[in-house]
Amino acid sequence: MQRVLIVDDEFLNRRLLSKILLKEGYEVLEANDGMDAIEILKIHNIDLILMDLMMPKMDGFEATKLIKSEKKLSAIPLIIMSAIADKSHIQRGLELGADEYLTKPFDLGKFVDTIKKYNDVKSL
Repeated sequence: MQRVLIVDDEFLNRRLLSKILLKEGYEVLEANDGMDAIEILKIHNIDLILMDLMMPKMDGFEATKLIKSEKKLSAIPLIIMSAIADKSHIQRGLELGADEYLTKPFDLGKFVDTIKKYNDVKSL
C-alpha cells in the first residue's frame, strides 16, 4: 500500500483529500505545514507528497526546496496543490523540483488520475 503525505494548513482540505485517498486504497499521513512535513519524512517512508503552498511556519516552496535538496528524499514524487494559478508560481514550484502543479479547486477525476500515475511509476 502506498503512503501519501498531505501537507496543508487547512484541516478541511486535509480531511477531504484523506477521504479520497483512503477510498482509493492509499495510506495517508498529514502535516500542518512544511516543518511538520520534514519531521514526518524523517520518521516515515513516504511514496508521494501532496504539498500546499501558502502555510505558516514553512511554506510549500521552502519545504519543496528542502525536500528536493535531500538526497534521501529527492526521489519522492511531489505534487503542489494551490489555489494560485499564476504562471510564476507554477514555474517556481516546478523549478524547485515539484513533479506536478495542480490548481485548486481541481477536478476529482484528474486528481485521482494524477495520483495513480505516480503509483504506476513507482510499481514499474
